[in-house]
Amino acid sequence: MIDCHTHIIPGLDDGSKGMESSIEAIRRMAEGGVSAVICTSHYMTGLYKFSAEEYQAKFRELEQEVKHQSIPVTLYPGAEVFLTAGIVEDIKKYNLTLAGSHYVLFETDLNSFPADMQKNIFELLREGFRPVLAHAERYVPVMMKSHEAQEMITRSVYIQMSAASVVGGYGEKVKQTAWKLLNNGWVHILASDYHAHTSYGAFFEARDKIIKHIDKDMADILTINHPQAVIDDEKIELEYVYIQNPHHHKHHHHNPLHGLGL
Repeated sequence: MIDCHTHIIPGLDDGSKGMESSIEAIRRMAEGGVSAVICTSHYMTGLYKFSAEEYQAKFRELEQEVKHQSIPVTLYPGAEVFLTAGIVEDIKKYNLTLAGSHYVLFETDLNSFPADMQKNIFELLREGFRPVLAHAERYVPVMMKSHEAQEMITRSVYIQMSAASVVGGYGEKVKQTAWKLLNNGWVHILASDYHAHTSYGAFFEARDKIIKHIDKDMADILTINHPQAVIDDEKIELEYVYIQNPHHHKHHHHNPLHGLGL
């Protein structure tokens, strides 16, 4: 499994506070079957704005410690970018993408989508980036109307979901929204958004619940196939799940290879 959204580099944002908690977290990840992690520290103008050198130095320090302790997890650089006008210049300048790919993990205001959000997304697309909306199920507009996620997908935006949402970690309304998105195939990546403050178990628990309530193909697509495609900078199909509704019963037909464009 691959975790594409984590805040485990110590001392860069509101995530891990120190090397010890980062290493403990990465060890738990490895024990549960995670083999690769993208370190997506917050990049937010005016709040979390670190230099490329500072990020690289802290990333390398963590990477070396993981190797020193022989933990079988590969770390990749990344960022969770707060979407604002002109942010595309910072993304290009500081390479704020997922694992050096064309995928850009971004977030925006949880309470309402800003008026210029589509314009800013279009700027990313025009520059050849592949935008990924972080923790989509936690935005109030998506909670109020789950089809907002589908509309994002039609505009070439990928959807990332937080594992804790699937198991009720953000409350019942977020959980219901998460399952609506999952059941409709409106999620491309499941990730932890782990801040090293709590147990890491939600990622594994969410995967198990998706296997139980949907199927293993879907769980693999969200935690293995699509995350690997991000690392390999391969194009993920925006629509990869086909749902038939005979007699009002949902039957999911997944083609795990189709999601990789194969």
